[in-house]
Amino acid sequence: MKTKEKIKACIALGIVVIVTITGFVLSYMDRPHDIYPEDDTRIMLYGETHGQQLYNEIEFDLWKGYYDEGCRSLFVELPYYTAEYLNIWMKEDSDEIIDQIFEDIKGTACSTESDYEFYQKIKQQCPETVFYGTDVGHQYDVTGARYLEYLESIGQKGSKNYRLAEECIEQGRRYREEGSNNGISEFRESSMTDNFVAAYARCGSDRIMGIYGSYHTDLTNKDLMAGRIRERLKDKMSSVDITSIAYGVNKPYRLGVSYVGIIFLLMLFIPNIYWGAKAKPKDYDKFEKNENKILLAFERAGEVLVTCSLVIFPAINPYIRILPTGVYFDSTLLLSVTALILMIFYECYWIRYFKSERTMKDQYRSFLGFPVAGASLPVISVLLLGLYSRNLIIIASSVILGIGHIGIHYMHKKEAEA
Repeated sequence: MKTKEKIKACIALGIVVIVTITGFVLSYMDRPHDIYPEDDTRIMLYGETHGQQLYNEIEFDLWKGYYDEGCRSLFVELPYYTAEYLNIWMKEDSDEIIDQIFEDIKGTACSTESDYEFYQKIKQQCPETVFYGTDVGHQYDVTGARYLEYLESIGQKGSKNYRLAEECIEQGRRYREEGSNNGISEFRESSMTDNFVAAYARCGSDRIMGIYGSYHTDLTNKDLMAGRIRERLKDKMSSVDITSIAYGVNKPYRLGVSYVGIIFLLMLFIPNIYWGAKAKPKDYDKFEKNENKILLAFERAGEVLVTCSLVIFPAINPYIRILPTGVYFDSTLLLSVTALILMIFYECYWIRYFKSERTMKDQYRSFLGFPVAGASLPVISVLLLGLYSRNLIIIASSVILGIGHIGIHYMHKKEAEA
């Protein structure tokens, strides 16, 4: 290979390597700070985007699972008195209390029909649930005032419940006076932490689950509620963003049908079929007789493995999810896009060959710097798909194909140039 060709090859392959590394680096940087619960985890927090039906459904399934295991304490991003009202409602046949609560919070992010259904499902299927509200006193002038009146009506003015409700109301007043940046304030994080720690001491449960806005549940940030709780309680905690659960996992070895694999194989087979029928280079049969048997065995095995694996593993399809909060994908999707671009280059390589004089030198020329492009471009593409899907079978298949296919092409190129 001439020096100029070597430089072009280094540049072309270097770009592919840089793109691959960039995809994995971006994927690592974008990875959420999720810490999943284990058997000995005592505090299991889940971060949500408020008012989303999909997230509410996931949260209910999570709570139902913990409830069936014996958990009864559910911490929520509500004021103390609102949660206490819910606990009263849980024991009554009427929906008057919850209807009034939702009237009070009308217009907020948590006043959706799916939120209402979430609590109804808990009452129906998890009737022993006890709610613990640890937020500052929102709606203190309506829900808070009405709760104090209720306690007074049953002779509990001055009780512990009355005092806790008053403290929560005072937090709400101060929070309103100091203001916030779209609900974010240092005072609120501090108050939510104090309220959580106090409620955790009161509940006496071995394990609890908490549902809060995802902003508050980052265990790695010591300035926010979850990070502060972790510092103070020292108990083993987990924190998972519901978005991560909704996004799911692109299972690398799940069997199915891959439409991307079928498209890639069509892009591979169609020009090769035409080449075999009408466009072989002159004297190709003479070169074919001299092919290395070991490389030929690798090539044949690689062809079978690649063909099968590209069809049966749908993990190579772009894993993109449209969720209520936006479109989500892993940054390694960049590898899949690069693989497609290389296959487009592969088609262009064949177009150039079919328009040429169709000699052996034309067959084994480089394309845009990629050496023996007829072999290297599809092999690299399959390798990138394997890396994107994290599927070792596809990766190994591409390596086996590469050893045989690129090896034979390179030998033919050397013979043609001799």
